[in-house]
Amino acid sequence: MQRNDLRRYILLRPVAGEAVGTARMENVRGRMGVHIHARYLPESPVRAMLICGRGQYAAVTDLGLMRRSADGQATLSRDSLMVEGKPTALALVSDWPQAQLLMYGWVQNQPGFALWQLQETVANYLSVPAPDSAPSPAESPENSSKPSVLRLRGRVSP
Repeated sequence: MQRNDLRRYILLRPVAGEAVGTARMENVRGRMGVHIHARYLPESPVRAMLICGRGQYAAVTDLGLMRRSADGQATLSRDSLMVEGKPTALALVSDWPQAQLLMYGWVQNQPGFALWQLQETVANYLSVPAPDSAPSPAESPENSSKPSVLRLRGRVSP
């Protein structure tokens, strides 16, 4: 009987800034688990994603929003995940509506695709809000040169 177990530690690299983090990924008896720890992330909500595949054919498994402790450490643990395909990257991104790649780590020894493709993949995924994303901020109407409908003069037909 062949066991297909995987235990891998992933160093998360910041795209910009001073963020640091690690992740542990386990696949034991067909059950995938991911445990992430990161520090010095922005105060805004941070979402973790597991990317499977490459480029435009990549499948995204949304791991959810990370929890932040009082000392500024962000953590996330997920067990018994259903993952489509072979994981290639782990990404931490700022949540919708401005999805920006904050940190990333390659699951395989060689990157599955370029960093810009990873950014494009997460931006495409978060082009609409995830179910647990914050609601859209109310947009205030900008000053326009158009007069209000109430101020328009009535037109008299002859």
